[in-house]
Amino acid sequence: MPFANILIDIFGLIVNLIIFFSCLEERVKKETKSSTFLFLMGSITLALIGDIVRWVGEGNVSLSSMTLVGSTVAACSGYLSVFFFIIYLGQNLFIRSRAVIALTVLIGIMCLASIVFMSADVLIELDYHIDNEGHFVHGEDPGMMLTHFAFPIFAFVISAMMILTARFIDLRQKIFYMFYAVFPLIGVVVDYCFHGWSFTYIGLVIGILIIYTNIYLQKRRLIQEQRTALMMSQINPHFMYNTLTTVAYLCETDPKKAKELTIEFSSFLRHNLNTIGETHLIPFEQELRHIGCYLKIEKARFHDRVHVVYAIHEKKFMVPALSVQPLVENAIKHGITKRPEGGTVKITSYKTEKDYVIEIKDDGVGFDVNSKKDDGRDHVGLENVKNRLKQMCGGALTVKSLDGVGTRIIITIPQKKAKMSENDSMRKES
Repeated sequence: MPFANILIDIFGLIVNLIIFFSCLEERVKKETKSSTFLFLMGSITLALIGDIVRWVGEGNVSLSSMTLVGSTVAACSGYLSVFFFIIYLGQNLFIRSRAVIALTVLIGIMCLASIVFMSADVLIELDYHIDNEGHFVHGEDPGMMLTHFAFPIFAFVISAMMILTARFIDLRQKIFYMFYAVFPLIGVVVDYCFHGWSFTYIGLVIGILIIYTNIYLQKRRLIQEQRTALMMSQINPHFMYNTLTTVAYLCETDPKKAKELTIEFSSFLRHNLNTIGETHLIPFEQELRHIGCYLKIEKARFHDRVHVVYAIHEKKFMVPALSVQPLVENAIKHGITKRPEGGTVKITSYKTEKDYVIEIKDDGVGFDVNSKKDDGRDHVGLENVKNRLKQMCGGALTVKSLDGVGTRIIITIPQKKAKMSENDSMRKES
């Protein structure tokens, strides 16, 4: 029996650590609710380690201290995991009522009291103790049994109340969260009804796996929504209409230039269609070629009102597809062309000690970054690029702007994420 429990706990520990380090790799620890999720996984990790130690010493009188300490660490960490789960629920379900806050505080007090009781019991052996054969046993006193069951049942009731009364999540997410609350409770009941088995902590791991699956599905849905928004923004009917009108005009006045512009427009559309569904990074040089096609079209429309300056000091790195061109388009559409005399867009790239940096600077009309986002600028596009940079390569986007002065957008991408391999350097658009 101990060997089977050890294998179960080791399996749960491996699964939990894989999820834990996966979250660290994705840098979710920087977000408050994600930090709570990491604390939740950390407490479960301690619980599993403690339970493994407990079962290693089980049935060995000389290791009775190890058995008692391991079981205590496991139980205390289990209580902590319930507390962190309650906090995680409140943060993710957007519930901020006084009643929920009060219940969370009450759970915290009960959790602390349970930990104190469990720690003290190691010394006084009021309930948990090691018998003469080195086996860990708990008392059969009804009062003690009620004490043990009161906390998990109360925590489950609060979790169920929070989940079922949440207004801002759909039924699928409620089911996900409810499963997390159910499995640990089932594990507690099984452990007390069938002495010799340890299912409480593997129940916590199953719950973590369910939550992580929910997070993954939410992330995939967000990426799909962003991809759809990107596709809609790139299929701009006004831009297509204006470009075709310009081509029609040039057919009469400058057929050669009309032909060149048609080729550029074709290349622009082909790149959009080829990269809208791209889930991998592409070479920055490829993005630059796309920007070049776009700028030639705009210069054909606006002539001397659009000036472009390149300061490309580094280009051997990777970026998300369509992450820079929409920003250049914003600079022209909402910046310099709003001035009668036009203006200049400067595109700069360089490398720092840790990052690759891209800057798009214009001397257009600018805007107040602290004002409400109802000024006609394409803030949805900016947020889309910002989110895609963060998700695909851990990058960041910063906007600095002043009314009447201009706008400067800075993209930073970690070198370890954007480093170009030999295969990447050979990639070409099909």
